Amino acid sequence: MFIVCIDAAKTGLLKLTWAGESDTEEVVFEVALGEYVQQFVQEFKAAKAVAVNEGQVTAGATHAWISNYINKQPISIVATPEMTPVENYFRQLNNVQNIDAPENLMDTYMARSAFEYNPQTLKSVKEEWIAKQLEIKKSEFTEPRTLTLLCGSWNVNGRTPKENLAPWLIPNEHPELPDVYAVGFQELDLSAEAFVFNESNREAMWCAMIEDCINLDKVYTKVKSKQLVGMLLCVYVKTVHIPHIRNVQAVVTGTGIMGMMGNKGGVAIRFRLFDTDLCFVNSHLASDSGRCDRRNQDYQEVVKRTLFTMPNGPPFTIFDHDLVFWVGDLNYRIPLPDSEVKSLVKARDYQKLLKYDELTVERNAKHVFVGFEEGPIDFYPTYKFDVGTDTFDSSEKQRTPAWCDRVLWKGAGVKQRTYTGHMVFRTSDHKPVSSLVDFAVQVVQPKRFAEVRQQIVREMDKMENECRPDAVISTNLAKFPDVKFMTRYTQSIVIENSGQVILQFRFIPKLDEKKFCKPWLRINPPVGMIVPGEKATVELMLMVDATTAASLNTGEERLEDILILHLENGKDYFVSITGNFLRTCFCTPLVTLVNTLRPVRDLTQPAAASSSSDRRTKSQPPQPNLIDFGESASTPAAPTSKPEEPKKLHIPKELWRMVDFLFTYGLDEDNLFATSGNEQSMELIRECLDTGLPFETMPDAVHSISECLIRFLEALPDPVIPFVHYQRCLDSNSNYTLCKQVSCCERGFLFFFFFCSRGCYYCVGLTQRFVCWWLLPQVLTQLPSEHYNLFVYLMAFLREVLSHAVTNGLSAEKLALLFSAVLLRPGPDKTRDAASTKKASNFIYHFLLNDEEPQFAS
Repeated sequence: MFIVCIDAAKTGLLKLTWAGESDTEEVVFEVALGEYVQQFVQEFKAAKAVAVNEGQVTAGATHAWISNYINKQPISIVATPEMTPVENYFRQLNNVQNIDAPENLMDTYMARSAFEYNPQTLKSVKEEWIAKQLEIKKSEFTEPRTLTLLCGSWNVNGRTPKENLAPWLIPNEHPELPDVYAVGFQELDLSAEAFVFNESNREAMWCAMIEDCINLDKVYTKVKSKQLVGMLLCVYVKTVHIPHIRNVQAVVTGTGIMGMMGNKGGVAIRFRLFDTDLCFVNSHLASDSGRCDRRNQDYQEVVKRTLFTMPNGPPFTIFDHDLVFWVGDLNYRIPLPDSEVKSLVKARDYQKLLKYDELTVERNAKHVFVGFEEGPIDFYPTYKFDVGTDTFDSSEKQRTPAWCDRVLWKGAGVKQRTYTGHMVFRTSDHKPVSSLVDFAVQVVQPKRFAEVRQQIVREMDKMENECRPDAVISTNLAKFPDVKFMTRYTQSIVIENSGQVILQFRFIPKLDEKKFCKPWLRINPPVGMIVPGEKATVELMLMVDATTAASLNTGEERLEDILILHLENGKDYFVSITGNFLRTCFCTPLVTLVNTLRPVRDLTQPAAASSSSDRRTKSQPPQPNLIDFGESASTPAAPTSKPEEPKKLHIPKELWRMVDFLFTYGLDEDNLFATSGNEQSMELIRECLDTGLPFETMPDAVHSISECLIRFLEALPDPVIPFVHYQRCLDSNSNYTLCKQVSCCERGFLFFFFFCSRGCYYCVGLTQRFVCWWLLPQVLTQLPSEHYNLFVYLMAFLREVLSHAVTNGLSAEKLALLFSAVLLRPGPDKTRDAASTKKASNFIYHFLLNDEEPQFAS
């Protein structure tokens, strides 16, 4: 029986208690007042009837049947008068935890593809298909509702404004407050710690400033805020709309080197409001004039790598949403003389200036922001001003004014009311911009929804009951010839429903396995439904990355797999996957590389690895017989009548080639190691390293090779300082005297040669720039010789880089932060917290500048 009472703590809710025969048999529900009570009771009784009919329980007054409907995880969803039964259906269908995408910026797209099959949690394919059909027909049961949105963007230049934010965020000309706020900031924190440790307390401060401005009457609730170094995106919605929001997720995408330097990139937040999917993006693209291509590349990287994890299905991209709003410091410039631009600005001839605006030109050429719209610009350029004034840049650089800060959108039903810059703010060298728009969301009509869904179910049942499923598969073999490291390859399989019923398919794991494909393969979609006579295309995407290349290099694994395509109530099909992996120097152990004179691509079998037991001791100083990399690295030794002992390199020839190039051409390059490389150029560099071919002319050669150097070190199966010595190095970081256990006299003279492209070399021990750290820590004396040599070589090179700090803009702190992440790593599947990261940075810092302790901001 039901016991009904009104819950005094929650006005407007009924507490329904289903009481059994015993005192312990009791289940309590809370339901909104009104017609939903009757519907709830009817559904409750129907659920029990189903359990009785299927023989799960007897017809008595027991509660055993209710266990079939109990969610094992706590549920926090409470029905409210504003939430209709239809909206509850969609919420349950799409219900996922509000989670963020993985914040490890080195996670690749391939890592997300290891779809793990679990019959208990796999969503019903039938319900998935019904949902897709409802999506197609949603215009038949939804009506549009117009809401308002204010988008804002401001590059604050690392400063905290003293002004109230109201002139920016409160639209005076429209007294009614917006339904939604999406506010983006750039350059919140310019400190070195923020770049690497991602430690900043400024998110809470800026959110508080926004709330002090817009939420004095508690009208708004924060849906989500997300920070990536200096970028912050905050989304607020009127509290009255909160019950209609679901599937909130946030993703950060860094486009700096290694995906780690998040000073450039994007932050995205998505959610569903009523029945409309919204996505908000805040980005900070590459700066400086003449780097339009780099800005385009950053945009493409944000688009490609921003993926929202969806339950039991492929990820959502930015463009999988109904509406996308993009704000940020996009940094597009006006390539005209400074005086001409300022003259046109003074005359307010913005239309002429916009003809040369890089963003306008690139959008018209369909290079970026294809399909996006932007309102008319009728306000001053927002960059660059002398801080504290409304005067354009009067510094020595005299940067040309430009509309760097923009607001764009993509999707139907958006109408802009205002788009303006705000000159009253003088804290930063940028002025904030805002755009107030009306946008339409779709609201479900319950009665019509029920009719459409019932019609879809009837059609599906009719087709399903006619006969068993059958399919024609386009191929049962997918070959991937000549697969290269970090290169994507795609093939497709077409599945045709040749039967008379709906075909449900999914890929299932082999016996005693949990995953249905190898980690280097991604399948999209892994599940699906096809109506009779129609076809579905399944994409097979193969990419060997740093997580899978090591075992392929050694021959322990091969590019071979067998996929099992299962038809529900039908038979299984088998698809063979095969490929020829081209060996790479990346992810190859150091001991193998130093024992390999020829390019790794020439090796048909894994190279014989000599023992790693070679340890340096006081009685065994480093040997000075380095091989001439310029010749023997690419040319086999001439045959002799008597076989010679194989020569062993002191450092890998591939790494020497990259360092030599940077030593010759890159020491004075601005932002060396802080700017990401060109993808096409890096692919060519990897090919040259693997085959021994000379480097060719390529775009962004210096930055591309510098990133390849970092990724080479990062991909070593055992880092330069092996895993077993990681903790000892951290323990010795704070006291530099621990790094002076072995003196130069005790060790003997350090003969290690630093080669340049002209064939000459510099002895590290003979060059004052390199000799400051010849007192090496005791732990390094226990490293294998190839690891020891490489560490010494890299420190020598980095000290040379620092000697050009005036031109390349680098500091010992930055280099220590960056290279400690790849030279000194914890073991596999282990993470490093901020404290350990700082200790590792201190350890490397000692070998760059040992005259003083590094000073980090608190």
